Formats: sequence, structure tokens, C-alpha cells
Amino acid sequence: MKILICDTMNSKVLKELHSLGECIDISSSESKDQDLVTEINDAEIVVVRSSTKLTKEIIEKGDCLKIIARCGVGVDNIDIEYAKSQNIKVTNSPSANLNSVVELTVALIISAARKLSLSDSHLKDGKWDRKEFIGMELSGKQLGIVGFGKAGRLVSKIMKSLGMTIAFYDPYIEDWDGPEKRLELDELLITSDVISIHVIKTKETVNLISQEKLDLLKNSAILVNTSRGGVVDEDYLVELLKLKKIFGAGLDVYSEEPPQNVDNFEDINLITTPHIGASTNEAQLKAGIDTVENIKKILAGDDSVAL
Repeated sequence: MKILICDTMNSKVLKELHSLGECIDISSSESKDQDLVTEINDAEIVVVRSSTKLTKEIIEKGDCLKIIARCGVGVDNIDIEYAKSQNIKVTNSPSANLNSVVELTVALIISAARKLSLSDSHLKDGKWDRKEFIGMELSGKQLGIVGFGKAGRLVSKIMKSLGMTIAFYDPYIEDWDGPEKRLELDELLITSDVISIHVIKTKETVNLISQEKLDLLKNSAILVNTSRGGVVDEDYLVELLKLKKIFGAGLDVYSEEPPQNVDNFEDINLITTPHIGASTNEAQLKAGIDTVENIKKILAGDDSVAL
């Protein structure tokens, strides 16, 4: 089998993939986009992370394509419906990045609450004006989680240990008898001190936290998004931060990556990271191993891991 590797993989994962067939690795190619078009023609398996986009136009060039394996969680970079219509199996590794994304989420919340990015730059500029960096304690505050799946629940568990109370919005959870408060989205945004977004990107979640929704936030609120870009109106979020109409924010994902408006990020309490939620050695290895196991299962006739 020909296996086309489009994005960087852990060395142990590469070894496992090589055991399955002939691997063509274009992850470091300077002409990756063109190589993808050329090499997918006779590839039976394509392995990607988040940076490679497999559109209908790309997939339809894969005359021999049987499996698309997404090494990670989100699959909004793959035209799944078209792949399914061509009987191409699509699989991902939804739990592999969980701990890494959750830990980054917690780090962004704490960083925004204590203005760590601003105070770090301030000190490195040779200044010592501590009164500029009065922060916010998280204990006793409400954390509102949008999307109460595995990641949202783990963030909840960690932040409870800091003394936060938890509310969540998730339209896919109907009956709930847990200690966390289940709220509608508007009420959650109005009442929460910290809002953390944990949703996949779909037609329903694009611009879910719109300008109208952002106007519901408290002046003292913090909003963090480590899920997918385009779920939050990022430009309006930055405007609110500049006007000091919210306290702080943390973003790991953007509607356009890399974002082109980074000059607007300066001198506001916004912690930004370049989509590194899954960027730990542990997550990269686990996602890769899970992906290889999924490929093996599909090849053996087990479609339970296919989306």
C-alpha cells in the first residue's frame, strides 16, 4: 500500500506506518500543496493533522484512496461527506490530545486572570509598575463551559479544585443530574466570570459566540477558546478588550491561521498561542499510535473507528 503522510509525525509513529506499506512523506516539502495533488493520485491511505486541507477537489484526485486518517480530534479540514460518498473511510483520534488541550486551557485562564503576558513584557522592558497588573482570583467565581464533552468536563474537574463553581451549555445533553448547573447559552454568558469554549466546528457552531453574544459578557469576564477558530468573533473580542469592556481572553485557535491582525493584539490582556493545544510530545505520540491502530482496524474490516 502507498501511504501519503502530509504532516509531521512522531518517529515511532512513522516506524509503525512504514510497517504497513510504502510511505511518502511530504510534510516538510516546500511544494507540499503541489505534492499533495500529485501524490494522492495512487495513494491508498492519507494521514493528516490539522494543517492539511482535504477538500472535495483534492480527494477526488485520489483514485485509489481507501482511508483518510486524521491524527488528532477535529476533522473540519476534511470534506467528510464527499469522502463517505466515495466509500473512503475517515477516522480520527478524539481522545489522544485531551490532556494537552485541557492543560493549555487552564494555563490560558490563569494567565488571563493574572495578566501574565502583559506583566512579563512589562518587566522585560525594565519596568516595575505593579499596580498595572491587579489580577482576579478564580476561587469563588463561576466557570461557564460551552460544550460539556470530555475536554469540558476535565477542565471543570481541574477548576473546581481552585474553588470555582461550574455551569455549562450543551444542547446535546438533555437530562442532567450532576452538581454542575446546566444553563442556556445567553444565561451562561451573562452570569459566568470565565467562559471556556470546547466545541467542534460545524455549521451550528460557526460564529456561535457572535458580537451579540459577546456583548452579554460581564466587564470582568475572561473568555478562552482552545477548540476551533471561527467559533468566536475574534475581531470583536479584541475590540472589547481594547475598550476594557471585558477583563481578558486567551486564544489558541483563529478563524484564519496564522492570524493576519496580530498588531491588534498588542497592549491588551489577550494571551495568544499558535494552535499548540495538541503540541506536546505525549499527545503527538498518542494521537499517532491511535491513528495507526485505527488504520489497522479498518484494514481488518472493523469500521467501528470510522466516522
